[in-house]
Amino acid sequence: MAPMPTLCGEKQWLMARYIKAGSEFHRMQSAQIAALRKGERFQFEGEISAARRHIDEARRAISAHEKEHGC
Repeated sequence: MAPMPTLCGEKQWLMARYIKAGSEFHRMQSAQIAALRKGERFQFEGEISAARRHIDEARRAISAHEKEHGC
């Protein structure tokens, strides 16, 4: 089994940011589904869109870091 690569501190921070953004996105989607099940209207469109943007921004930051630092 190959050893796990070591991540620099910045990459660890970027990965944590990505995970947090993904968690928030899924939390908002779950809240939206719960609202729809109760017969309520779309309440979280803005929050879901913002969370999706945060995921995309975090993904781009990770990619840029990988290209620049190779880790």
